[in-house]
Order: sequence, then structure tokens, then C-alpha cells
Amino acid sequence: MRRFDELLEKDIANYEGEFRELIRQAPALYRLMTRLLDDPALPRHMSPLVIAAIAYFILPEDIIPEDEFGPAGYVDDIYLCAFVANGVMKAAGTEEILTRNWGGSTPVASLIKEILDREQELIGDKKEGIMQYIGYDQL
Repeated sequence: MRRFDELLEKDIANYEGEFRELIRQAPALYRLMTRLLDDPALPRHMSPLVIAAIAYFILPEDIIPEDEFGPAGYVDDIYLCAFVANGVMKAAGTEEILTRNWGGSTPVASLIKEILDREQELIGDKKEGIMQYIGYDQL
């Protein structure tokens, strides 16, 4: 069986549409979440959010479904990973936890900031729906 990040890479390989550069970061953001889960420095209270971000990536029917929108449907998954990564960074008090678990080509802290700064452009008014979907208020 292939790993999810490999399937994700295949799914976005030929994508040339809107948000192309951010969507190309999806596999690295997914791997960041999985690596954070194994990092002993991950603040314990952040584990459920990291797990939720991983699960959200895998679920086919989320707020912006890939089945309907193709690779552009990963924008909500990418946004959630950035939101969670930012929370981890704040809870840990340093971006080092992200940097050591990052395998992407773009500096992780600047990528997270860019994604969060582009919230409206990426997900519009869907943030509340995404947070409800993962049970954020319960985590």
C-alpha cells in the first residue's frame, strides 16, 4: 500500500491551476503534521489538533472536496495545516519545532505566514466550517 503523501504527490503532479505553488506544498505540509506527532517536544495539548489536520487531509468529503474541485480542493487542507502549525509554534514558543520537522523547499515559517495571510483568498468564509468539521471547539 502506498503512503498518503505519495498519493497526494501523484494527485497534484500535473496541476497548473489556481494556487499552484501553494498546492505543490501540500505533501510537505502533510508530512510536517505526521512528523510533529512523533516529536517529543510537541506540546501535549496540541496532539489532537495535529491528528485532526492529518485526518482532514485524508478525508475525501471535507469543506472543499478534492473529488469536486480536483487539486484545488486541497486549499482548505493546506490552510488547516498552516493554522495548526502556527498554533504548535506558539505553544512551543519557537519555530524550531517546525523547522526540524520540515522537509519542504520553502522556509516553513514564511510559508505558514503566507498561507494564514491569504486566508480570505484561499478559503473565503469557510474557516468556521473547517473548525466545526474538526471539532476545534472540543479540542
